[in-house]
Amino acid sequence: MYLENNQVKKYPVRMILAWSTVVVWMGFIFAFSHQPAEQSALLSQQLADMLMRSLKIQAESGMITQLDQVLRSLADGILYLILSLLVSWAFSESGIAILSNALLSFIVCALYAASDELHKAFIPGREGHWYPYLISLAGLVMGIVLYQLVSTLRYLRQDLEVRREEDLRL
Repeated sequence: MYLENNQVKKYPVRMILAWSTVVVWMGFIFAFSHQPAEQSALLSQQLADMLMRSLKIQAESGMITQLDQVLRSLADGILYLILSLLVSWAFSESGIAILSNALLSFIVCALYAASDELHKAFIPGREGHWYPYLISLAGLVMGIVLYQLVSTLRYLRQDLEVRREEDLRL
């Protein structure tokens, strides 16, 4: 940053970084969604089996299948929670106001989640369903609420520090 005509000039490095992480994360989600059913199932079953072994629980195949479904649902929610945090950050770096940020973040992430479910319909052995979409929506809403909460707390903290400094000057 430097002063030019008494105004601070900001370089868009943070904004470029923020939007780049959004694009990379969307690519990450796309890569997972692009896996054929057998490959995706094998990955989640291995994760469920590893979790059961690390917890030293003797599991039946039905229990591993149930854990597999829970892990898949949890992964969907977490992927979109992270995406919504990144999109909210990117809109914030772009100078979008708080309420507009939340609304735009929801729209962008919800549309991407819908396109992801549509994309899965074209992958061998996979299908697009409403249930994973609703889990994705729940994850992204939690991410937006978390981002807005942390942003508000940061703003209040900064405001409190400024008021404290002003009181000390008097």
